[in-house]
This record gives sequence, C-alpha cells and structure tokens, in this order.
Amino acid sequence: MPDYSIKQQDILKAAIAQFAQFGLSATTMEAISSEAKVSKRTLYKHFPTKDALFDTVVSQLIERITPLTAIQFIPNYQFESQLKHLAISALALLNDEDYLTLSRIVMIESMRSKERAESLKGRFLNCEKSMLQWFQDAADTQCLGEFNPEFAAGFFWGGLKKLSYWEQTISWKAPLNEAALDELVDQACRIFCYGVTPTQ
Repeated sequence: MPDYSIKQQDILKAAIAQFAQFGLSATTMEAISSEAKVSKRTLYKHFPTKDALFDTVVSQLIERITPLTAIQFIPNYQFESQLKHLAISALALLNDEDYLTLSRIVMIESMRSKERAESLKGRFLNCEKSMLQWFQDAADTQCLGEFNPEFAAGFFWGGLKKLSYWEQTISWKAPLNEAALDELVDQACRIFCYGVTPTQ
C-alpha cells in the first residue's frame, strides 16, 4: 500500500465516507475538502480529478480487504474443519467495515453507469477469487462429490451473504454478534457437509 501523508489519509477517509453515502456523481470535491479539513488547493495537489480520487479510494479499500481472502484448501486434511475455517474467514470479510463500504460504493456506481459497473465488478470480484478457488481445489480432491465447484461456491458464499451481509450493506444494520456468528458457521457447515458427504 502506498505511504500516504496524514493529509492524504484525511482526504481518502473523507472521500470514502462521501462516495459511500452519496456516490461519485453526487459527491463534490468541495464536500471532500470540507470534511477532510483541507483546502481545495491541497486536495487538487494530491488528487487532480474526482475520478482519480475515486480510483485511489477503490484501490485502497481492495488492498485492505485482500489479506482476508488468503485462504487455501489443504488436501488430505479434514474437510469439515477446513470448511469451518473458510466460513469464519468469509464472515470476517462479510463483516469487515471496509468490505461493506466498498460494497456500497460499487452498488451505487453500478446503478449509475454501465461502463463503470463493468470496471468495478471486475475489481470487486477479485476480492472473492480465492473463495472460488478453494472449492475448485476441494473438487479436485473429490471432496464435493458430484457437485460442480462453481455451484458449491455460489451456494455456500451466497448463503453466508444472505444471512450476514445484505442487511448490513443495504439497511445499515449492526453486524451479527459473536454468538450469532458461531451459530451461523455451525449451521452452514453442517447443512453443506450433509449435502456433499455420501450417506454411510
């Protein structure tokens, strides 16, 4: 991640808040400079255009999220234990404030511009790429039975999103507490393993 000055960090923090709440088109450089408590001259010195600032904000958020997606499937190790680890890691991502902020920005801009939607979609999906790879690796070792890895990933990932993510992103509700998260991990993993494990 680039070594930003304190003023640049203040600008980016203000921009993230503005873009997430109002979107790119409705956000002004004046509003960002006001929230960051810097002059417009200072703002334009570091970020010559609003688009350049927006791209920097998205890149910075993706860089923050990336470490959360560093998950690998380990062959010849208990599948259910690994699935629980995956679920915990996935929920950490889905409950991460940076991820939620990026999600809101992507949603707003995707509705405003088809061209920008395609650009943002590609960058955003990279954050979830390792989750999909995990299921491909699991399938390669026959851990998914007859199920297609892409379907399995979508089913598992989509279920976690449905139960923990969408209400936070759209309705701004508080994250699930630790007990609720533990129950969600247990239920999701048991249902999934029951489906892919052959009946004894």
